[in-house]
Amino acid sequence: VVVVQNASVLDLKKALRRHVQLRQARQGGVQHLSWKYIWRTYHLTYAGEKLADDRKKLREYGIRNRDEVSFIKKLRK
Repeated sequence: VVVVQNASVLDLKKALRRHVQLRQARQGGVQHLSWKYIWRTYHLTYAGEKLADDRKKLREYGIRNRDEVSFIKKLRK
């Protein structure tokens, strides 16, 4: 997924959503995913740190080119 150099976490989430939707359209997979459900049940993480604040810049988390972020399931309260 490609985002601009000074992107925020929200920009990354939008880019992930766009990427998955395009990929599904090409492959003819599931037509609809509930992104509200995905963001409610999973965290994006980088180097063990949750990307919790949507307004925070990726640079502040130390994310650079070609770094990997992953989804981790939120624990129940």
